[in-house]
Amino acid sequence: MRKTAGFVAACGVCCSFFTATPACAEAFDSKDVTILGEALHFVVPPPKGEISVAVVYNPAVTGSEQEAQQISKAFSDTSQNIGVTMHAFAVRLDDLNHNAFVAVVSANGAGTPILRNVLTSHHAVCVTGHLDQVENGSCQIYLTSQPTVDIRLNQDATDAADVHFATAFRIMVRTL
Repeated sequence: MRKTAGFVAACGVCCSFFTATPACAEAFDSKDVTILGEALHFVVPPPKGEISVAVVYNPAVTGSEQEAQQISKAFSDTSQNIGVTMHAFAVRLDDLNHNAFVAVVSANGAGTPILRNVLTSHHAVCVTGHLDQVENGSCQIYLTSQPTVDIRLNQDATDAADVHFATAFRIMVRTL
């Protein structure tokens, strides 16, 4: 229960600022990585031990690869005391399907039908700092901690990937 206390507190802050917080596309930082780890506790069944997180980028989009590298670095800069150890690796969108992973963080431009299809076949969780990717169903969770925590869930995308979250998570986040 203690592991999720910080996440619950963050979600409380998040929910109170939904209308006041604009959704901006900032690359994940170490705080976002910690929140992602806490959110994974709400996946049914939750991942345990060491997991791989693919940070997917679209090489056709300027800055996408650099964002993916920055996100991957945020994982290595984060002290992961969250019950699961996440190992991130950057991967091209076209190569994603050839890798093993439990979760995906999607960089700018990677939210395409290719990503959606891979998530569906892998039954994987997808998180992004780009709200448009969640709104179009390419990714399931929008997450940012800047300037305050904001977490949004696309239930249709989650259902399509056959990923299930505990009711407590769905209550704490905004569903699109």
